[in-house]
Amino acid sequence: MTDALDRVRDLKRAGFGFLAHRDAHGEIATLQATRVRAGHIETVLIHDEHDALAARCRDEDHPAVVWYQAGSTADVIAELLDLPAPYERGAPGLDRRPPSELWLPPPHRWR
Repeated sequence: MTDALDRVRDLKRAGFGFLAHRDAHGEIATLQATRVRAGHIETVLIHDEHDALAARCRDEDHPAVVWYQAGSTADVIAELLDLPAPYERGAPGLDRRPPSELWLPPPHRWR
């Protein structure tokens, strides 16, 4: 568990904000960490130390997932933080099919 906690602290140092999603009994069910940078949203959904999902999405009218990884909390956080910054050489940029457990907002339609 220490490695996972260290990685969560790395997210805080990297500028991520946190939101705790609670169940009907008030217990934390999922911890979500999110940051916005260079036209992208990066998020990590943590269920426990062995179950997390990290993703980077373009922040556009039609949001597109460009990278995601599921696995242990420590591993997915490490992989997300090791990605090149958006638009840098080697950064993921192509649309990928989002995992079913990742909610994306519907497209914006300005009237």
